[in-house]
Amino acid sequence: MKDFKKKHLLLVVLASLLFMGWGKDAHLIINGRTGLSFKGEMSYFLGWVDSLAAHASDADYRKSWDPTEDIKHYIDIDNYPSFVANGYIIQDIDSLKMIHGAWFVENQGILPWAILWTMDSIKAALGRGDFYRAMLHAADLGHYVGDASMPLHITRNYNGQYTGQSGVHSRFESSMISRFKNEILFEGDSIEYIANKRDYVFSLLYENYKYVDSVLKSDSLAKAITGSTSNSAYYAAMWSYAKPFTVRLMKRASNSLAELLYTVWVDAGRPLPLTAISSELAEVKGFGLRQNYPNPFNPTTVIKYIIEMRGLVSLKIYDLSGREVSELINKEMEEGEYTEKFNGSGLPSGVYFYQLETAGKREVRKMVLIK
Repeated sequence: MKDFKKKHLLLVVLASLLFMGWGKDAHLIINGRTGLSFKGEMSYFLGWVDSLAAHASDADYRKSWDPTEDIKHYIDIDNYPSFVANGYIIQDIDSLKMIHGAWFVENQGILPWAILWTMDSIKAALGRGDFYRAMLHAADLGHYVGDASMPLHITRNYNGQYTGQSGVHSRFESSMISRFKNEILFEGDSIEYIANKRDYVFSLLYENYKYVDSVLKSDSLAKAITGSTSNSAYYAAMWSYAKPFTVRLMKRASNSLAELLYTVWVDAGRPLPLTAISSELAEVKGFGLRQNYPNPFNPTTVIKYIIEMRGLVSLKIYDLSGREVSELINKEMEEGEYTEKFNGSGLPSGVYFYQLETAGKREVRKMVLIK
């Protein structure tokens, strides 16, 4: 379908709606669980998590009206002779165009540079104090990192057209994921500042390319077992083979987004909006209820709170409809700082609120359970 793009833009617009990254569900998971890797000084960005998830597929939707968007979502890296021979390509896009020509380079897709350019956009937005725009760029960054972690977005055989497996792209990234998304479980990981961002991005591509054969094999095995590529048995067989590396790829994508965001935030001078600074000062003074950690969580999280005087204390959990789903505390307590562990294993994924009430004071915060 990418070849049609050079001839008929309308056909590409229609085609792009069929090949939307990892698929909406997977991009939501990758962006939405980035907060699991936010630690310490990155805690402010936990407030971005819901929005990162909500805007996870914005970049795909832009394909319908922005003719420059489509090539940002892939790179047919094995069309480069240097990659086939040596396992790498020149990282500087201008140098690459000098060698192969601008038409060839853009025709193969510009995914790694889209990641790097989006990081520059986030840094610029943070530098001018536009945290909302920075968040939207961060959601796009998560989308591109997600695409870089989907093996069929980094190969010329992106739809199995060269191996007699036409349609495998959508079967793997959308249909299979939508059926088994509740089994995609992973925790966050540590993050570090990235000294060389280009090396990091290209290394991510090279590592994820190794799974192209695994995706194709999962499709061929499932078809051989079931004699089909469309029924439930086929997808169950495909998932049984693909689950370990699929979860691994999505976890790495989510953690990489956290690591890249941390890096660009440090490069921007670690800025925080005044509201966040005020909130931090309030917490130093020991006021009320703290943000749970981790958030999002699965299935447990920790809630910290401070009681300023002896009295009856109530700590309850509510769902979006306002229905009480758990009562953690309802008793007389002395002043001091306390910690409660909440286990949401019996609840469905979603947004919840926890409320602390004591001595005539009440405070409510939001948390997200993702299974």
